[in-house]
Amino acid sequence: MRGVRRMRLTVLVASAVSVTATSALAAQTTSGTCSTVVTGFNTFAGPDACTKARDLFAFVMPQAGVALSGGNPVLGEGGTMGGWGKRAISLRVSAVDGRLPKNVVPVSLGAATSSNFGATRVPVPVPSVDAAVGVFAGLPAGLTNVGGVDLLLGATYLPSVDQDEFSIAPQTSSVALSYGVRIGALQESSLVPGLSISVMRRKLPTVSLGYASNNDTITVRNLAATSNSLRLVASKRIALFGFAAGIGRDQLENSAGVEAVVNETAFGVPQRALVQLVNLRNEVTRTTAFVNASIGVLAARIVGEFGWSAAGDTDPTTNTFDGRLANEGYRFGSLGVTIRF
Repeated sequence: MRGVRRMRLTVLVASAVSVTATSALAAQTTSGTCSTVVTGFNTFAGPDACTKARDLFAFVMPQAGVALSGGNPVLGEGGTMGGWGKRAISLRVSAVDGRLPKNVVPVSLGAATSSNFGATRVPVPVPSVDAAVGVFAGLPAGLTNVGGVDLLLGATYLPSVDQDEFSIAPQTSSVALSYGVRIGALQESSLVPGLSISVMRRKLPTVSLGYASNNDTITVRNLAATSNSLRLVASKRIALFGFAAGIGRDQLENSAGVEAVVNETAFGVPQRALVQLVNLRNEVTRTTAFVNASIGVLAARIVGEFGWSAAGDTDPTTNTFDGRLANEGYRFGSLGVTIRF
């Protein structure tokens, strides 16, 4: 039962992690040394616990990365802004139609063994604010301009949480900044659609996660999630309605360290196990496609987005998740308001 309880802690923290994260790269999850220090009888070994932590990280974190990347850099916008002093700001919540572990599984006291964590459907949301600032209008070309330049800025917010046994603590700030640039191929006009290509680097705030149950604790330290996104987007407005569609590539990078303290009694003698998995890293690359639809009057528009992040190269895991794979394809959506001024 103690082994079951240890894994329950791991599953809950992994679930919390997910709510917090251009060149083709193979999916890869790596870690530094997995170490176990036992006080008392040596009845607990770390390889299975470390393998399960690694597999949970590989399965959950790409989903957080999809929510972080989203689709359109600025909801509803496809062309550039049209020159200095023109701006657009978008407030949105993006969410992945994700899957999180649902089963409590035992931990082997010896070598790593395969267990089925299961996979239950859970939305994985990330709120953010994004802005486009016109820098250069581009060069006139008939009914449009070409070569316009926008500066892209953004911020992702993550609050502190301290409830019962669970806590989320941003290590420096609850806000992480994003930045990028957008180059216009066509400036949208009454007859010409907008067309642009952009690059964007987004981050989640670096946090520590903690979970305690009686005298056992598990801590995820220095959890960081970063997305590097490339997007090609086209858009057109017709009266009150607007449409946009795009495709792109996301390179997702996640890192953390895990420490678990387990206290139990063997043959009437208390013992304490400290399991550490340092420098846990996950890197995946995915292709993304999306559509936007908006309605509004004058400067303000309500925008909905639906997208698909295709499966990347499979990251093999020892443990299973009801037949689903790490770095699998996921649907995502966004809802927000975009204002031009």
